[in-house]
Amino acid sequence: MECKKQLGTMEMETAIETVKKILHILHEKRYEDLPSCVDEMEWSDTAQIRECIQGTLDINGFDTFDEYGVPCNFHPRYEYHHKVDFYEHSDGFWAEYDLTSGGELVNLRLQLKFLYLKDGLKCIFHTIDPT
Repeated sequence: MECKKQLGTMEMETAIETVKKILHILHEKRYEDLPSCVDEMEWSDTAQIRECIQGTLDINGFDTFDEYGVPCNFHPRYEYHHKVDFYEHSDGFWAEYDLTSGGELVNLRLQLKFLYLKDGLKCIFHTIDPT
């Protein structure tokens, strides 16, 4: 059952920890372990996830995704803060994160949906989409 609540520090910290876990799994290319990071997978075909995002890495000459907090080497140089973007909606919020590899943006964005429930947050892996 969903309940009305506002995005606060605790919810943002929970979302960031979830992003860190997912990035660790992506970094290690253990795509089949993605469901262990969330309560539900909207994009549940981990073989398809592997094919899609590994293909993007291969096409662009990247080895693996960076873990959260790895220094970036963008050219032209600009400041990028490994940050999760938050977007509130009526029954929860979205958390989105731009993926990097070797310190470079890979033009893929991790999208998670969080729903407020009476007993806490429900985390849903939505997708990894081109930016």
